[in-house]
Amino acid sequence: MLSCQRDLFTLTRETAYLDAAYMSPIPVAAIAAGEAGVRVKAEPWKMTIASYYDEVEQARQLAASMVGANADDIAVVAATSYGMAIAAANVPVPAGSAILLMENEHTSHRYVWYDLADRAGAFVDLVPQPADGDWTGAIVSAIRNSDRPIAIVAGTLVHWFEGMAIDLEAVAVAARTAGAALVVDGTQWVGAVPFDVGRVRPDFLVFATYKFLLGPYRLAFLYADPSWHEEGRTLEHHSWNRLGGDKSDFYKVPVAKFLPGARRFDMGERSDFAVLPIAIAAMKLIQGWSVERVFERLRYLNDFVWAQANSRGLDVARPRMPTPHISILDIGDRLAPNAAQELKRANVHVTLRGTKMRVSPHVYNDEEDVDRLFQNLPLR
Repeated sequence: MLSCQRDLFTLTRETAYLDAAYMSPIPVAAIAAGEAGVRVKAEPWKMTIASYYDEVEQARQLAASMVGANADDIAVVAATSYGMAIAAANVPVPAGSAILLMENEHTSHRYVWYDLADRAGAFVDLVPQPADGDWTGAIVSAIRNSDRPIAIVAGTLVHWFEGMAIDLEAVAVAARTAGAALVVDGTQWVGAVPFDVGRVRPDFLVFATYKFLLGPYRLAFLYADPSWHEEGRTLEHHSWNRLGGDKSDFYKVPVAKFLPGARRFDMGERSDFAVLPIAIAAMKLIQGWSVERVFERLRYLNDFVWAQANSRGLDVARPRMPTPHISILDIGDRLAPNAAQELKRANVHVTLRGTKMRVSPHVYNDEEDVDRLFQNLPLR
């Protein structure tokens, strides 16, 4: 199994950071890459046209490798919400049809669909949280039994707030059978859970880099199924996603054709000289470890979280279908009101929402971090 990689980060032994699902630290190698990237803009006279292309394509290739895609299928975008806006600009939503999403879906994968439904004269149908924890069954049933034609299924592999896993392949089959597009948010799991777009075949998949990809904030990648490569609508029009943009006379062509594949969806100023190198360095590390080995490491650590909770007498039931890389423990009225402040004072970091504690380790964590969490968890 992959060992603890703490030495590759600036985390000291005194810091128990178990909150990758909120935002991960970047590795030391990525810090150095970002510093070098900042210096590029300090001496712009040394830049060449390759400065606008080489790192973009390297990042595109690395991002593709995280989800089993080809580089041509990947666009460089600013955020999950940006990628969702591209999906919303392309997927047809007839008046009277429905956009299906889970109850309490993340806002970056929620607001855009309400806006689209309002403009299209369509409906947003929510799948309530199932009492038995079977989100997959609930979503598939909602697709099959809808009173309205389903235009879009807004899917994911893990409910970001409840920590329950979803069989996205089963959801995809049901969506295709219903003639619906599948748009997926991967921000909470890409880089931590093995995934193959060839098996699920979503129309669009968006994933930001600042969580389990150990990357920077303000950067995401959009997978677009090849069916959208030729006619897909982009949000921005600029030289960098067009043929000939690297030529000195690019401006002489009134409207140049798009670059091949999903590159048409690339954001403007995609060649961020400070941000892209950070993402590249981080994804190189993950590629070297392999997503499969990262996943095994995180599953082991999360099993240890639940084992520690049980051994310390916390009456918390693991969800029936838990996601293996995140633990969400509902501690109920035993959680002290000042728990968040006390944990921070002890330099232990998790996410607390109401009675629920989300623990999301990464490769820089080990058993001692988990021990420190439960040693310092304020209870009543």
